[in-house]
Amino acid sequence: MLRPRALDHIGLKVADPDRTLSFYKALGLEVLRTSGPNAEGLRSAVVKVGSQEINVFCGPDFVPVDRENPVGMHHFCLNMEATSVADLIADLGRAGIEIFRGPVERETGISVFVHDPDGFKVELRIEKART
Repeated sequence: MLRPRALDHIGLKVADPDRTLSFYKALGLEVLRTSGPNAEGLRSAVVKVGSQEINVFCGPDFVPVDRENPVGMHHFCLNMEATSVADLIADLGRAGIEIFRGPVERETGISVFVHDPDGFKVELRIEKART
């Protein structure tokens, strides 16, 4: 049985990362790190929101945002209760949910990625034990 514990973070696709980071800093959020652009021109940043994060992504093909046609959400992440990634994968299989990426080792755990019915990416993470 799949058992989500908490929302870990969301990922936003933005047209202008500098403008976006300025906005979130103005709201009092802390920018933890930035990276890029990489060889494909992708840039990213992580903004702290309490104990959660907003991940910001920008690429050369991301269109400018307006209220009628927002750039959109990249993905969101759920921390899952599972004894192992194998158990999580088995639970997803039983539920008829296909994994399109992963397992992926992260600093804070291990993740698999699935799509929701509308195509939004959902990251499912098993957190590493804290010592």
